[in-house]
Amino acid sequence: MPPEHDDYRENQLAALRRYVSDLDVRRQQHPGQDQPGERRRTIWPWLLATLLLMAVSLAGGIALGGQRRASGFASATASSVAAAPTASPECAEAVERANASMSHAVRVSAALREHTEVMNRLLNGKIDATAALRAGTPSLIAGSAESARFDVALADYKKVVDRCKLRTS
Repeated sequence: MPPEHDDYRENQLAALRRYVSDLDVRRQQHPGQDQPGERRRTIWPWLLATLLLMAVSLAGGIALGGQRRASGFASATASSVAAAPTASPECAEAVERANASMSHAVRVSAALREHTEVMNRLLNGKIDATAALRAGTPSLIAGSAESARFDVALADYKKVVDRCKLRTS
């Protein structure tokens, strides 16, 4: 190899060594902090957001499935003029419990929407991680609490709905 290539190579290696040692020095000066340009990704907010979205989707699916079943039954009985269906007390209770479940699902949805806005601002660099934690924690807490209430209300609904029978008068 010509001598000028050796000099160029030695200069490149020296520059690389200086760069690597400089990185090490910066890490030692600020342990535990991310350097500018680095981005630490945490997965738990997105995981929680995904779980909340799944819970809301489940609630919506249950509600839509119940409406389809009810509307199919209503159209089948609408053609029958002689028989007018009335709801049993169990049906009235099931509807009341379904309404309670849906109100919790709506609150979970609102908390998810609020938390998603905070996470989007963080993702787009409009706020830093500390501000996102401060702004996003209330919606996480509210969503988690409403999700637990929804689970209880759904279990109550499931206890009653199977006993619901429409009667003809």
